[in-house]
Amino acid sequence: MRCILASAHGDDIDSLLYMREDYPKPIRKRGEVLIKVRACALAPGDVRVLAGHCDYFQKPPNGFPYIPGGDVSGIVVEADSESRFNAGDAVMAMFDIPRPLNGLAEFISVKEKLVEMAPKSVPLMEASTLPSSAFIAVVAAKKYVKPGDRVMVLGGGGGVGTFFIQLAKAMGASYVAVTSTIDKEWLMPVLGADKVINYQENNWWEDKEILFGGSFDLIVDLAVGRKSWVKARGSKLLHSHGNFLAITMDKPLGEIHNLRQTLTTMIPVMWRMIWTRLWPCTPRYTWLEDGLEIKPGRFAEVARLVDEGMKIVLDPASPLPFTEEDVKRGFHIMRKRHAHGKVVVLIQD
Repeated sequence: MRCILASAHGDDIDSLLYMREDYPKPIRKRGEVLIKVRACALAPGDVRVLAGHCDYFQKPPNGFPYIPGGDVSGIVVEADSESRFNAGDAVMAMFDIPRPLNGLAEFISVKEKLVEMAPKSVPLMEASTLPSSAFIAVVAAKKYVKPGDRVMVLGGGGGVGTFFIQLAKAMGASYVAVTSTIDKEWLMPVLGADKVINYQENNWWEDKEILFGGSFDLIVDLAVGRKSWVKARGSKLLHSHGNFLAITMDKPLGEIHNLRQTLTTMIPVMWRMIWTRLWPCTPRYTWLEDGLEIKPGRFAEVARLVDEGMKIVLDPASPLPFTEEDVKRGFHIMRKRHAHGKVVVLIQD
């Protein structure tokens, strides 16, 4: 089968990724579903695994080369006789935490618990965008958005953000402000944002319009890291009883290569979560630790929400053809962290 392989860890995308035309097709194990891949959606984690920034827990288990990419959509080829899936079913599948692997190939074999029927209302190619990004957005919005909340989304133009904006409004948020470089004339009417701040031109914590409107009940950080928490507290932009929800590490491009670095990364986050719950009149800091945890009904709910009207936003480059050059282009877009919506590679029609 055709697939993209990564030869080693590193930052030189152009020299590390290459196309293989005759790679062995995966052999399905019991409890897995063999899928003929239609499309693979890229994510920041794909670049992080390639770079080896978090190789302490994301190193490919079988060494190099490995097939990158984790979130896919496609057609079921084979499953167990007692499986809820049958040959010919249109499905979407997410990667097995913590490593996004094996998606940029014509076939993939995935644990059945990681597979769900694709929504019927959108092209199968677009369903590849849902397994991680929409999944995280649904979990976060259901858990933290309450009717009447004023919500700010930092980094709202990417995959998770474009889903979260819609879900926050659907769950009753009275006002949603977003930092993004996406054209506000598109982001506001299409997804429902009330205010868009171009972070390259203005500091969101100094914006007079949102300061005049009052403090926020929830600030969601999808891109910035610890300094956004510092700015939110220092500017009094976050209500004293509000929530700061981090869906990124303190250093989004930080590296974890050993136990010591794991502890020095996580202990400050855990301590921040503890003391903000003990100190009176202080916003709560929360790190979304279960955003990709598979629980009954979660995955199916994502498909249902799309069938009920939740919009999928594709980056202008999508869909990218399944060529070595175009896959590298997709990785470069993800590394720059300026994707506007989801970056998708169309593996086969």
